[in-house]
Formats: sequence, structure tokens, C-alpha cells
Amino acid sequence: MASFYIPLTGLNADSTALNTIANNLANMNTTGYKAKSVSFSDLFYQQIGEAGSGDPIQRGSGTQVALIGTDFSNGSPNSTGVDTNVALQGNGFFVVSDGGNTLLTRAGDFSLDQNGNLITADGLSVMGFPAINGKVDTTAPLTAIHIPVGEVELPSATTSFGMTATLNSSAQVGDSLPGTVQVYDSLGAPYQATVKYTKTGTNNWSYSITLPDRLAPSIASGGSSITYNFGSSGASQATVDPSTNLTITGMNVAGVSSTINAPAVTAGESIGNYAATLQSALNAAGITATVTATGTQLTISGANLTTSGDVIQDPVTSSPATGSLTFDSNGNLVSPSTNIAGISFSGLSDGSSNLNLTWELYGADGSANLSQVDQTSAVSSTSQNGFASGIYRGFSIGADGTVTATFKNGQKLNVGQLALGNVVNLQGLKSLGSGEFETTLASGPATIGISGTSGLGSMQGGALEGSNVNISAEFSKLIIAQRAFEANSKAITTFDTVTQETINMIH
Repeated sequence: MASFYIPLTGLNADSTALNTIANNLANMNTTGYKAKSVSFSDLFYQQIGEAGSGDPIQRGSGTQVALIGTDFSNGSPNSTGVDTNVALQGNGFFVVSDGGNTLLTRAGDFSLDQNGNLITADGLSVMGFPAINGKVDTTAPLTAIHIPVGEVELPSATTSFGMTATLNSSAQVGDSLPGTVQVYDSLGAPYQATVKYTKTGTNNWSYSITLPDRLAPSIASGGSSITYNFGSSGASQATVDPSTNLTITGMNVAGVSSTINAPAVTAGESIGNYAATLQSALNAAGITATVTATGTQLTISGANLTTSGDVIQDPVTSSPATGSLTFDSNGNLVSPSTNIAGISFSGLSDGSSNLNLTWELYGADGSANLSQVDQTSAVSSTSQNGFASGIYRGFSIGADGTVTATFKNGQKLNVGQLALGNVVNLQGLKSLGSGEFETTLASGPATIGISGTSGLGSMQGGALEGSNVNISAEFSKLIIAQRAFEANSKAITTFDTVTQETINMIH
């Protein structure tokens, strides 16, 4: 009977509305959840006649669910402090993949898998643009974002250095100012390069650049031997560091520990000759140790050997490690008029490549880093572009989605950039659960880009986007849907009463 069918369609539609509201309330704390709402439409009509004017007389046949729409407005970002969390504000979705299908999501509660790849809560790969040597390539195909957990950033040798210094115009001829700057070789070992400025005359100074090479000893397990590798320079370039006073400690014949100050290496002394000198010093102290020289290596063999301090050697330096500086009457550097290139240090003891440097006398704006005025000579700052190796420490996600890893050497390296996707018809997206959406013919294909382009939103690292469910609005909808359900139920009971009365009339 139509009288029962019409309110039944209302009950079905109201039931869908109640379920949708309940689902919204259940997901009010779900990351990136987008609230849904139900729209009804009348079902169809039956014409049962016409009015005198010819207007059709139609009887309605109920209601139906016309649309369950999704509210894609932003949820509030909530700070979590977790590196792998990221909140998206504005248009777009994160792009994720199950290995075969590309999906979209607003849920940024990511984590890392055992391989260091950024993944969603249900294990899908977070996709983005790769970075090569720290530079993101947004024209490359999308790839899974990889975080270099446990990896070591390779060192970078210093290729240029700078020094901001003021030289005293009133200094006496022969007065000097040393300035030091730390540089790194191709293996990441640090060195203190020294630039010594010496007054040679009015408005004239000379400079010399030196780079002492510290020889750290290689000590065998248990202290059975200590080895120094003097590199290609040989012992003739080495001296005992006077600031640390190299000492060698070993056992004497009575089993008692004894320590000596190592003798200095004299100019031009061969490794073999120094080995004999050192052997004599050990013998005089009663230390039972043997000194041998092989090639450029000096080895001390004994029992429970230890050492402190350093041996230093000056690597071979190519021109121009020395030169002159000329200033005008206003204290401005006029010669050299360009940066000094071709400074090279070779024969480093760790076997690294030659250290080739450019001294940047001038800044990017062309102003000189050296000046001469009537005040005490001083070096105010130094700079250089090399660094040692460093192990991974953490990462962050910028507002544009750039993923930047940091290392313990203080360096930062871009490892990728999160991709964002969007579609023309948001309501055409198919919800898959777990905060994921799939494109359909109705939505159109996803357009992929990066934050800030094509109307795509921005990101906040260490935060999560909350749901956009408005609890007050949902409770209001709940009351309306409840009343509608009750009204349709009342219509059915009324029709039931009418039907019963009709049956009673027959009997």
C-alpha cells in the first residue's frame, strides 16, 4: 500500500542521515577526517488528474537520499612535536601509494618503516619529488620519501675560505698578526690554517699561509704498538707539537710504567735517523720498546704503550702561499684586486687528496674583507665551505613540504619534497577508509604539484590536522533527524490505525 511505502522511504532516508551523523561523531578525533552530510530529494510523482485550468494534480511517492556530501574545509592543526607528523592547510591532499595505485589523503600521521621510508598509518608509501645532492627535482617522477636514518653524510673538502681582519696602520715594520681558520680535507679531517700578516712598510703588508698536519697515532689493541704515518712529506717536515709536548708511556724492565718526552725532529732529519734518536730516548728511560722505520711510517713496539700530544708536519704548499698586500691612503685593499686561487697543500698524512683553496679577499658585493686603519690589528671573523662527515640526527618538514635531514656535523641536506595532489570535483572522490581517497571519472584525474603552486596549500611539520566535525552542528542535525524519523514512524502507525478501522468496517 502506498500509504505505508511513503513513510517507509522517509524512515530509510532518516536512518541514513542518523548513520552519517553517528559516523561524523565517531570520527570527531580522527586525523584529517572530513565531515559528511546527507541531502534528500523527493522520489517521484504520480499524476492523478488535472485541475480545471489544466494544471496537473500529482501525488508524491516519498523521499530518497540524493547526496552524501563531504565538507573538505580545513581542520585545525594541532602541534605534536613528532618529526614524522605533518598537517596540511589549504587545498590538496598528500599523495600516497600502495605500490600500484596512487591515492590521496589528508591524514599526515606518518611514520618510518624499517628501511627509513615515510609511510602512512596503514603502511602506504608517502610520495614526493626526489632530491639529488640536496637539490629537489620537481620534474622527476614521484618516488617514496626516504629518510637517511643511521646514514653518514660524506665530508666535503674546503675549497674556499675567508677572513675579515683589520690591520693596524700604525704598526711597526715587522709587527705581525696571525689569524686561524679551520678547514677540512677530502676525508673530513680538520686542520687549522694560519694566515700570518706582517707589516713591511707604509700601507704594505706581507702574508704567509701555513697548514700544520697533525699526525694522530695508530695504537694497536692492547697497546702493543704505536704507528705514525708521516705521509709523502717524510719526517723531515715533522716536529713535536710544542703546545702538547708529545709523550710516550711504556713498561720498563721492572714492570713499572715510565714516560718520556719525545725528542723533537730536527730539520732535514730522515725517518730512519729519527727512529734511532727516539730509540735512544726510550732506552735511557728503561722502556722496553723497539722503534722501526719503514718507508714513511714510524712504529714503536712494546707492551702497554700509550701516547699523548701530537706530532705535526707542514704539508708541501704550492704558490701563492706567500705574497704582499697593498692598501691605499684610505685603508682600502687595492692589491691583490681579486681573490687568490691556487693555494694547495699536499702530502697530508691521512692520505687525502690535495687541499686546493681559494682565499676570498673580497665578498660577493665586491667589498674587501681586509682593511687598514689606525687601531689594533684583529681578526673579527672567518668562514670556509668544508665540513667533516656526520651521522644522521633528525629531519624536519618545511611549509613547502621540503624534507630536510640534519646531521651531527651541523649540516642540513634536502632529501625530497612532499607532493600534493588535487582534483577538479572533490565530491567525486571515492572514500576508501583510513582517511584515503581514490579518484574516479566523476572527480577527474589528480593534478600533482608542490605546496604554493596551482592553489595547493601549505604544510606544518610536527603537527596534525584535526577533523572538521562541528559537534554542536552534528547534535542539531541529530535532533532534526530524530524528529523526522519519529514523524515517519507516526505516519506508519496512523496508516495502520486507519487500515484496522477499514477492516473492522468490513466485518
